[in-house]
Amino acid sequence: MSGPGITIHGSSEFYKGDPGTSAIPRKRQRADEHGDTVNTSLDPAIDYKAIIENFDHQTAQKLLLEATQGHLAVKKAVLLQHERLLAAERDKTVDFDSHSKSNWHAIVKADKMKGSLAWEASPGVIAGIQRSIKTIVQETPKHASLGTKKSALYTLRKMCKTILMCKDDTCGREVFKSITMDEALEVAMLRIADRLSEDEKTAFVEDEEWLEKVEELMTMGDDYGVFGKLEDLLDQMAAIYEEDFERGL
Repeated sequence: MSGPGITIHGSSEFYKGDPGTSAIPRKRQRADEHGDTVNTSLDPAIDYKAIIENFDHQTAQKLLLEATQGHLAVKKAVLLQHERLLAAERDKTVDFDSHSKSNWHAIVKADKMKGSLAWEASPGVIAGIQRSIKTIVQETPKHASLGTKKSALYTLRKMCKTILMCKDDTCGREVFKSITMDEALEVAMLRIADRLSEDEKTAFVEDEEWLEKVEELMTMGDDYGVFGKLEDLLDQMAAIYEEDFERGL
C-alpha cells in the first residue's frame, strides 16, 4: 500500500484520504432491468401515494401480485378484500329488466321508420342486444346472489320472447335472424345456469311459473326451429329435481 490510501481486496477501487474514515465504500444505487438507477432507500419523506396514483392499472396489479409472494401481511389483506367483495356481491341484487325493455323499445322504434331506414337501423339494434347479453353474463358471476341470477335468467327469457314476437317487421326480422343464428341468448342462459349451486337450481325448479314460461317459449320457437338449447337448460333443472326426489327431499 503506497501513500495514505487503502486497497480493498477483490476490488480495483482505491480510496484516498484517511484510512479511518474513507476505507468503507459508499452504498451504491441499484440499477433496474433497464439500466436506470433506482433509489432503494426508505426515505420517509417520499410520497408513495402520489407515486402509485400515477401507475396504470396493469402495473399496480403486477406490483401488488409480486408483493403477495413475499409478504404474508399483504397476502392476508388481499384475501380479506376479496372476501369483502364476494360478500357484497352475495348481499346485492342486480335488476337486469331494463335491458329487456330498452331492447324492445329499440326494435319497435326502428320498425316505425319509413322505407329502408328500419333496415339501416337494425345493425345498431342488434349491437345493443349483444351488449346487453354480454353485460348480463359478466355481471352474474358464480358468487352473485340468487336474486341477481334470477333477474338474469328472467330477463334473457323475456329478450328471447321479444325477438320472436317482433320478427315480422323489417328491423325485427334482421334482429331475429342475427340473434338466433348464433344462439347467443340460449348460450348466455346456459352459462348462468352452470353458475347456479344445487340449492339455487332447486329454487328455480320450485318456481313453476318460470318453468312454464320457458316451456312456452320453447313451444313457440319450435315453429321456427329456434331456442332448442333451452331444453338443455330444463334438463339441468330436472336433474336437480330428480336428485332431490331420490333423496326424499
